[in-house]
Amino acid sequence: MIDRYVVAIFAAIATLATLALIVPAAGASTRDGAILVLLPQPEEAWPKYDEDITDGLASIPSLSLGLFSATQGSYVREQALLDISQGTRVSRSTYSPTYVPSVGPLVVVGEEAVSTPTGRYLLDWQRVIDRAESAPQTIEPGLLAESIPGGAAFLGDSAGAAEEAIPATDRSGRVAAAPVPAGGPGSSGVRSGLSLQRARQVQTLAAKYGLVVFSASPGRQGIGELRRIVALAAPDQLVIAVQTPPEAAILPLLPIGIAGLSDKPGELTSDTTNLPGLVAGIDIAPTVLEYLDLDVPEEMKGQAMRSEGDRDPAALTPFRERLDELGPRRNPALAMFGLAWLSLFLAAGAIFGLNRARFPVRRIGGLAILWIPTVILIPAALGNPTREVEFLIIAVGSLGLGWLTDRLLPWPRAPLAPAIVGLGAISVDLALGSHLITRSILGPNPGYGSRFYGVGNELKSGLMVLLLAGVAAALTGQPKSRRNALTVLVCGLILGAILGSGRLGAGVGAAFIVAGASAVAAMMMLPGRMSGKRIAILVASPLIGLALLIGFDALTADGQGHLSNSVLTLDSPAAFLETVERRLTLAWQQLWRDAMPVITLTCLLAIAFAFRNRTMFEPFDGPIWPAALIGGLVGGLVGSLTEDSGPLLLVVATVTLAGLCAYLLGRPAEAASTVPADPPSR
Repeated sequence: MIDRYVVAIFAAIATLATLALIVPAAGASTRDGAILVLLPQPEEAWPKYDEDITDGLASIPSLSLGLFSATQGSYVREQALLDISQGTRVSRSTYSPTYVPSVGPLVVVGEEAVSTPTGRYLLDWQRVIDRAESAPQTIEPGLLAESIPGGAAFLGDSAGAAEEAIPATDRSGRVAAAPVPAGGPGSSGVRSGLSLQRARQVQTLAAKYGLVVFSASPGRQGIGELRRIVALAAPDQLVIAVQTPPEAAILPLLPIGIAGLSDKPGELTSDTTNLPGLVAGIDIAPTVLEYLDLDVPEEMKGQAMRSEGDRDPAALTPFRERLDELGPRRNPALAMFGLAWLSLFLAAGAIFGLNRARFPVRRIGGLAILWIPTVILIPAALGNPTREVEFLIIAVGSLGLGWLTDRLLPWPRAPLAPAIVGLGAISVDLALGSHLITRSILGPNPGYGSRFYGVGNELKSGLMVLLLAGVAAALTGQPKSRRNALTVLVCGLILGAILGSGRLGAGVGAAFIVAGASAVAAMMMLPGRMSGKRIAILVASPLIGLALLIGFDALTADGQGHLSNSVLTLDSPAAFLETVERRLTLAWQQLWRDAMPVITLTCLLAIAFAFRNRTMFEPFDGPIWPAALIGGLVGGLVGSLTEDSGPLLLVVATVTLAGLCAYLLGRPAEAASTVPADPPSR
C-alpha cells in the first residue's frame, strides 16, 4: 500500500516537472529571442544614407525591406537610438535640454560585479531619464528592454561600447549581458570564420535573452555577419537589421530589413505610417514585444510592423531621394512662383500698358494661387524631376491654368474651377493612399517623422479657403438664406470629414479649422442679426466638429485612424493635458523659428490692411464673398491656435486669401456695372 502512495507521489512530481518545462512562467515568452542588428558604415565613408547597406539588405532574399524614419523633426544620432529604446518620440526641441546627454561606457557597478558578472550599466544614464521627464509627453527611455523578462543583451566591437547599446538598456541603465565579442575587443572581423563565430555568439545570446542588440562590423563585413545570423536563425525567429544612425545631419530615413514577419518577404509598413516601404524607428519596440508575445506598454506610441505585397528594393532609394528634396524645394518653388507672377505683370505692362494689364494680371495671379494645390501633384506624379523642372511646372502651370480659367469663366465664377479640380484630385489621392500628396512639396513631409500620410499642416487652412472660394463662386449673387447657409455648412462638413478622417486626410486639427471657418461663413449667410445663441454656436463649433469627426473616424477607420490613435486613446486628463502642452510648445517654438516672426507679422499687417480698407472690395456680388473671406481668416486663426505648426496655418490661410482678394480686385470693367451695390445693413 505504501509503495503505491510512493509511486503516485513520484508520478505527480514527474508530471509537475514536465509541465514546468512545457508551460512557460507567467509573462515569459514562448518564442525564440529577437535580434536587432545595427549595420554601421565603413569608417572611411562620410556619414549618410548608405546605398551599399540598402543593396546588402536586398541581397538577402528572406528580408522584408523598407525605410525607417529615425527621429521626429531635427535628426541626432543619440536621439534616434533612444527613440528605438522607448517606442515613442516627440520633437527634440521640446526636451530640456534639447541636446542628448552623453552616456557610457558600459561598466560593472558595485555588487553587480559579484551577483551578475555579465550585466553592465551605462554611465550617466540618469541624465537621460531626467531629460525625458522634461518632455511634454510620457517618455520612458529603456522601456523596450524593461518590458522583456530578463532584459536584453548587447554585443558589439567592445564590451565598453556606449551609444549602440542604448536599445538594449533598461530603465535603470542596465544591459543584462555584454560579453566580449568573438575575436576579442576591437577586432575588425575581416575573416569569414570570425563572422561565423560572431553569428553563433549572437544566436547563443538569443537563446537566453528575449532581445539581442548586435552592433555589426562596418561595411560588407557587417552584411556578411547579418547573412550568417539569418542563415542560423530558427524558422520563425525575428531578425531586424537597420543602418546604424550615423553621426551627421541627414534626412532621418534609413534602410531596414526584417526576417520572420511573414512567410513571404515584402514591403514593410505599419499603422504609424500607412505607407508601403516606410516605417518609424518607434515601431521597432512594439514589433519585438508583439513577436515575443509580451504586452506593449501604453507609453509606446509606435505600431507593430508588418510585411505586405512584393519586395521592391529598386524603389527604396528613389523614394528616399524624393522625400529628401521636398524640404529644400518648398520655399524656392513658392518664391519662383512669385517671381513668375511679377514677370508676367512687367511683360504685360510693357506690351499693353499698365491700365490694360493690371486687372487681368491680378485675376490670373490670384487664380494661380488657388491652382497651386493641384499643380504641386504633377511633379510628384512624374517621380522626382529636377529642381528646375519642378519650379517651372509649378510657376508656369499655375499661371497658365489661372489664365485659362479666367478666359473660360466669367468674373467672379472662376474660383469654382480650382476648387472642384483641386479638392477633387486631393480627395481621390487620399482615398488611394495619398501617394501624390505625400511626395508633393506641400505634403506632410514624412521624412521628418511628424506625419507620414494624409494632408499636412501646410495645406489644411489653404484647402479650407479654397473650399470657401469655390462655394462663394457657386453662390455668387445669391441673397442670405437658410438654404445657402446650409449649403456652406454641408460643404464644410464634407471637407472636414475628408481632411480629418483617419483613412484619408488624417488631420485631427482639421476638425477645428473647418468647423470654425464654415460655421462663421454659414452664420454670416443667415438672415437677421447676430444673437447670443448664434455666438454660442460659433464658440462651440470647433468642439462640435471634433465630436462629429470622432464618430466618423470610429465608423470608418476601425479604431486605427490618426484621430483614434492620438485623441481617443487619451484615457486620462493628464494624457489630454500632455497632448495640449506638446502642441502649444511646438506651436510657440514654430513662431520663433527662422524668419517666421517677420512672416507672421507681415501676415497680420496684411490682414489689418485689408480690413481697414475693405471698401476697396465693394460692391460684392452677394453676401457670400465677405462670408468666405472672413470664414477663411477664422480658419487660419483657429488653426494657428490648435495645430502644433502654430503660425504656419495663419500664413497659409493669409497667402491663399491674398490670392482670392487679388482675383476679386481684378474686377473687369464690364463686371463692375453689373454687380449690384450691397444693400444697407439694418
